Amino acid sequence: MTMMSKLSTELVEEILSRVPMTSMRSVRCTCRNWNTICKDATFTKKHLSQTTSKGEILTVVMMNCSLHLMRVNLQRGGLDHPTIKTTGKLISLDDSYQVVVSRVCHCDGLLLCTTEAYSWLAVWNPFTSQTRWICVEPTSVRHRKLWYSHALGYEEGKSFRIYKILRFAGNVHEIYALKNSDSWRVLDVNTDWDIGYDNHGVSLKGNTYWYAKVAGGVGFLLCFDFTRERFGPLMPLPFECFSDDAVILSSVGEEQQQLAVLFQHRETFEMEVWVTTKVEPDAVSWSMFFAVDMGPLTGFRFNTGGSFVVDEENAAVVVFDEDRNVEKPTRNTAYIVGFGESSYFREVDLGKITTGKEGFPHACSYVPSSVQT
Repeated sequence: MTMMSKLSTELVEEILSRVPMTSMRSVRCTCRNWNTICKDATFTKKHLSQTTSKGEILTVVMMNCSLHLMRVNLQRGGLDHPTIKTTGKLISLDDSYQVVVSRVCHCDGLLLCTTEAYSWLAVWNPFTSQTRWICVEPTSVRHRKLWYSHALGYEEGKSFRIYKILRFAGNVHEIYALKNSDSWRVLDVNTDWDIGYDNHGVSLKGNTYWYAKVAGGVGFLLCFDFTRERFGPLMPLPFECFSDDAVILSSVGEEQQQLAVLFQHRETFEMEVWVTTKVEPDAVSWSMFFAVDMGPLTGFRFNTGGSFVVDEENAAVVVFDEDRNVEKPTRNTAYIVGFGESSYFREVDLGKITTGKEGFPHACSYVPSSVQT
């Protein structure tokens, strides 16, 4: 029998590329040569193509303070489609103890995880198992008790990307550069808008976009430019919205080059999904994706703190939220809405809501990468 150590590099890559992503950490820990192979960007692309079926959307979902990898397949025509399958629970950020994650955001294959006690932040690459721990260091005791919002983005350098973390609470805005940095810098930001704590930002081409509100509750799109380290102007959404309406942002496409926005009216439950045809830190244009009356289907309004993923090719969206028992929900649930020639609606049970764990299930499309932390 031929030993693995005697096989050619090409054959080893072929074998390792078929290992499930949730088992890759064990592969990398086996030997130095396998670890080197797994860090290569070419291997990452090959592994993704081998372990992901055509039409599947890889999704990282945070539920009950844990991270799960799911495969969303919205293709039509099969007996078991559309489907949402949990591939596995993403392993701990730290070998010594189970880290409790309270919030997560995604950028370029990296996950920025906020710990429950808010003593540390972790920039984690689940594919390479690399973790960069960052001390929170609030600027004062008062700030330690604030609920910070966070975003992960990058500045496009001449030969590499410089990844940065933005955090803010109230009028306090700070930034941390992962390259050659060990402290937070305070930014000079004057705001006439508000971003709610439950309002998750969406990373797109290195920048982060939010749904922001001004006095009177009117909503706009707002971008933070990580290269210039400043917020852009308030940009129009393709609908008129107010505080009690549901407005959720997401990214679209395998390369995540466009934004999508879900709008649901506070009273009628009518839902619209729009996709950008152009999006920059200071300019945006929109195109209607689809509209549907969710009243007969769910009878409630989705939460602005929720999330959704879009499949343009298969004309469908998946909204991640809680079950229909609005007053006392007990289950995490995914709502699949397909439209076009054969419209359909399906609910998928994602499991029990653990007692004492607050927050809705939060999902983001995930593309593995070999980016170093």
